[in-house]
Parts: sequence; structure tokens; C-alpha cells
Amino acid sequence: MAHHRPPSAATVEFGELPELARALRAMGSTRRSSGERQSHFFLALIDARRGAADATSPEAKVAAFDAPELARALDRVVERILADWADKRPSARRALRAELSDRVAPYASALTALATQATLALGASGDGRLAAWRAWTVQLAVVFDAADRTWIALQSVVDTLPATTTP
Repeated sequence: MAHHRPPSAATVEFGELPELARALRAMGSTRRSSGERQSHFFLALIDARRGAADATSPEAKVAAFDAPELARALDRVVERILADWADKRPSARRALRAELSDRVAPYASALTALATQATLALGASGDGRLAAWRAWTVQLAVVFDAADRTWIALQSVVDTLPATTTP
């Protein structure tokens, strides 16, 4: 029996989503204290994926991946790491904030590009609809890959934090 493999982001049909969660290789590979923090990091993106899977229209699928909201969720993760950081000196916090900003920059940039592609996909009509949809899904795949790489970049910082029991 042949398994149906989801299409790639570049070959989906209009309104169809590619496989996305497979790009999250780091998810589930917890080390030391990072388990709950890892879950918190990926939560908004996974919730968006669930919402898109349940959506009944292409517009609702795009809306499920609200790039500005995903960016705010990323900001909350950075703020949480800062709040949990043991060194409370202002200079140490500024240095950590700068380091975290550098580490999350690729994900933040991917989300900005997703917002642009979402606007183009929602505004496309006629012959341009499929191409705009595919451009959006390609960027969506980039977002998932960037999230995975960003978590790996944050892992060394997160692993130095004390264990936590609240999300």
C-alpha cells in the first residue's frame, strides 16, 4: 500500500498546505532544563498549524499563521528567557538581550517575509493566485525551518537556566 506523501511547498495546489512539522527536527529533542521552554517556544507555531489544518478556506489558512502574532510570541519567549536569567545586573541583561536578538533574527526575518507573502497571497486573483499561494507556502516552510534553527541556537542559553515548572 503506497503512502500519500504531502506535496512540497512549491507544488501544492491552491488552498493546500505542505507538510510543515517535519522541518521541526529539534522539537522533542530536549536536554536538561529545556523541555518546557522548548514547548513554549514552539507552541504558537504548532497552534497556528493546527488552526490552519482545521481551516476551511485558503484565507482562513493564511489567517491562522498570523505572522505579527507569531512574532509577538517569539518576543514573549525572549522576555521569558531574560526573566529567568540568574544574573540580574542591567549590563548582563543588555548583553543577553543583544545575544538573544541575534539568535532569533533569522526566525523574526522569516516571519516578516511571511507577512508580506500573506498579503500578496490574499490579494492575488486569476492566474496569479496559484503562484502567490505557492510563494506563501514556500515562505511558510522557511518559517518552520527558521524556527527549528532558532531553537537550536537558543538551546545553549536555555540549558543554563534553572529548571521551571510553569509554561
